[in-house]
Amino acid sequence: MDPLTAKVDRKGRIVIPAEVRREVGLSKRVRVKVEKGRVVLEPIEDPLKSLEKIVVKGTSNVERDIRRLRRAAECKLLEA
Repeated sequence: MDPLTAKVDRKGRIVIPAEVRREVGLSKRVRVKVEKGRVVLEPIEDPLKSLEKIVVKGTSNVERDIRRLRRAAECKLLEA
């Protein structure tokens, strides 16, 4: 993809073009960091979608799955 130009408004907001969001999988939340003088945005998966991946239908060990869900939720909270 060729470089694109975006404007930063007075409040510091920037609109990331839709084609860029689609290409890198940006959704509602991103991690923002500065590396070597550059702003880096990393997609953060929706915590509910992460939990959906863990849930096992017809599980034989409910307590184990609840522990896994709690650990996953705690990790997501620490990342946010």
